[in-house]
Amino acid sequence: MLTGRDGLLVEARAALVRAAGAVLLGPAGVGRTALARAAVADLPPRLFREVWITATAASKEVPFGALGQLLSGGHPALHPALVHHTVLAALRERCGSGRTPVLVVDDAHLLDGPSAGVLLSLVQARAVRALVTVRSGVPAPDAVVALWKDVGLPLLIVPALAEDAVATLAEQRLSGPVSRSTTQLLWQWTGGLPQLATALIDHGREVGSLVRDTDQWRWRAPLAVPAQVADLLDRELDRVGRLGEDALAALALGGPLPLSVVEAAASPELIADLEQLGLVRSEQSDDQILVRLRHPMLGAVLRRRMSPARRRRVSAALLASTPQGTTRGASAMASALWAVHAGQPVGSAELLRSASLCLYADPTASEQLARRARERGGGAPAAVALAAALVEQSRTAEAYETLAAALRDAEAAGDRGAQVTVRVALARHRAWVGREPRQAYDNLLRIRADAEAAGDAAGRAEAAAVAVVVQLFSGQAARALHDAHELLGATPPPAGQLRVTLASVAALALTGRTAEAARMGRAAVRRSGSSALPFARGMAAAALAFAELWREPIPTGPVTDPAAGRWPMPDDPLVSGLSHTAWPIFDGYAQRVSGDRVGAISRLRDAVAQQADGEGLFRSEATGWLAITLAEDGRPDEAEAVLREHPVDAVALVPGLRPWATAAVAAAAGQRTRAARLMDEAIAVARTSGCWLVELGYLIYAAHLDPVTGPTRYAGRIAEAIGHVDAERLVTAGRAVLALAGRNPTVLLEHAHRLLDVNMSGEALRLVDEVTRRTGTSDSARLFADLRTRLRAAAPGDPAVAAGLTARETQIAGFAARGLSDREIADQLVLSVRTVQTHLGRAYRKLAVTSRRELADALRLVS
Repeated sequence: MLTGRDGLLVEARAALVRAAGAVLLGPAGVGRTALARAAVADLPPRLFREVWITATAASKEVPFGALGQLLSGGHPALHPALVHHTVLAALRERCGSGRTPVLVVDDAHLLDGPSAGVLLSLVQARAVRALVTVRSGVPAPDAVVALWKDVGLPLLIVPALAEDAVATLAEQRLSGPVSRSTTQLLWQWTGGLPQLATALIDHGREVGSLVRDTDQWRWRAPLAVPAQVADLLDRELDRVGRLGEDALAALALGGPLPLSVVEAAASPELIADLEQLGLVRSEQSDDQILVRLRHPMLGAVLRRRMSPARRRRVSAALLASTPQGTTRGASAMASALWAVHAGQPVGSAELLRSASLCLYADPTASEQLARRARERGGGAPAAVALAAALVEQSRTAEAYETLAAALRDAEAAGDRGAQVTVRVALARHRAWVGREPRQAYDNLLRIRADAEAAGDAAGRAEAAAVAVVVQLFSGQAARALHDAHELLGATPPPAGQLRVTLASVAALALTGRTAEAARMGRAAVRRSGSSALPFARGMAAAALAFAELWREPIPTGPVTDPAAGRWPMPDDPLVSGLSHTAWPIFDGYAQRVSGDRVGAISRLRDAVAQQADGEGLFRSEATGWLAITLAEDGRPDEAEAVLREHPVDAVALVPGLRPWATAAVAAAAGQRTRAARLMDEAIAVARTSGCWLVELGYLIYAAHLDPVTGPTRYAGRIAEAIGHVDAERLVTAGRAVLALAGRNPTVLLEHAHRLLDVNMSGEALRLVDEVTRRTGTSDSARLFADLRTRLRAAAPGDPAVAAGLTARETQIAGFAARGLSDREIADQLVLSVRTVQTHLGRAYRKLAVTSRRELADALRLVS
């Protein structure tokens, strides 16, 4: 079956059966031939018989060359007027009596003129049904164009595949789920061309670039160019000539580029020709026209073909066409690379700035620039930049040795400033790579004290700013907030000020002051501006998004480059040339909060795989949230495996995350007493850290673990925490638990609707199920029927919703599916055996099963 072509397939078949045929028009690699084969494959054989003709560049040079197989004797010297009848006779002989010939002409733009004339005459005479494929952007014979312009054959445009179609294609070829970031990469790298996408997927699986990671296929390598794709694109590039390839090479070295810069390498007429050929595309951006290659894979082929001399010549031309002082952002990074390629002098400061610009989107280029800066006397900053690029490529031992060598050099030279810079970088390495934030924090305190004793104000500020961030990621939000306010009052340097401000935003949100966090976050986003590094701008957007997560029903999430998904990036064209996509870790957590477990699990699996590489600042959050969501979905074994393979470690923004995740797994496995004990531990950790928002979330979670006694047990502490938290969504969930303790169905119905209003359908469903369990068949229970129907649509991935099970039925069915006896379930849930059997019987009926053996499969099918 063709992916993403259902509508076109229906149109093409209908045109063949009911009319004279159709023309399929599209670019190279879009799958015109595959679509034609599929269109004729299911034609009734008693009515139709297809005959294929493929035009080639070689056949185009010979009159009637494409029709040779239908002309007796190869290429007889027939008069053109006789060829029509000869071909028609040959078609009828092949098809037999009673069957209509279907003439399929592939690549008809390559037909020689006489053959095209015969094709036109056959269609005009209604002697055949014709299915003709034509490549867009290239000249075709007049007789071929006349097929749709004059004769009226339907012209069916075959477009590139949409992202979701590429995702489907990848899942079909890999026989399993594919992470969204990977489908984004495949889609953007190939421009949605199925021929390229298929080749890239097969190549990635063969060479190990595509791996099965956290139950999803994920691309874990730079862009590769399969041999068959390289051959295809090489043939396209061979047609454009030297000047055309120079223009394309310019885009491969720095695209997208302003039209004025590209015109320095090629004439406007040549650029227009390249656009018509489908090799480049232009777009309006602000007050200028940008030109970019059709897809990144074309750039990879161009760079492979580029000789050192051409690279040098084109880079020099690009530099000459770009006025000095006008480059910034990605353009500044590109100009530094051009200077390197052109062999022109470039200062270490510019090289380091450029290395920072592309650190997360293209760490290989960042490494190249940092090494060149080191050669140019960049000193300690160059060593730090190089180590950062190596860490991003997971070459952590090499990164540590680079820093250690730089420290030895600084000590030998007696350069105190360089020593502070490298020592701070080593402390960061210990925190994020070594996963020892407490020890790193102690190191930073010593560095700060030494710098202060030496009168080094800049060194002291640098160490103090990093210490605030490390403290925040040690689960000490309140202390980090206090230290951050002190530092901001002392006006640290700009880079340190932004770092400390972002830490303050996160700490304010965790401590429950989300309104203040949102105000500070919006100001930080404005201040970061276009001149700040992409990492800083992206983190500012992420800090603001987390502050607003519990305030807005549909928060605006941060975005990222699909090739560097573990880091948030600014919402503008990125260094790698790829369009942005949703940041997986935020996207997954936001979907969990809204009640979409299936969507959350998919995105959080992606986040876990991404955060396992590089510094992995949010590694613990990705792992913990995935395990919790899997447990809530009734999959404790998978959740436990995630925690075992990717443990929640000491680097965690959310205090108490480890006991919370472990409690969720225990609860899903029926270990209610252990789960409650672990949640009490998580609650205590959150309170000690001063994180009221986190504590309130834990209290709500703990209360729902035992819906009979939990709401009453935690009511006082929930009410206290609500007084310290201004996050509307979380407060709404907390008040719903307080209402659950009050047991008034009318009040509970109001709270369920309020939960829906703030886009928390999962919490609303849990509340409705609990009320339904309590009220049985009373009038109050009937009031919830319409709301529960609405909630079923709002939580499409929930197994209980899909099968119509109540929360209690789902819980008991899940325990039974994992092998617990009725007595064991009754003991876990403090119910009678009879009650367990009643709920289990209802679950059996709804799932259409008759035994525990069938239960696990049934639950998985409905999910």
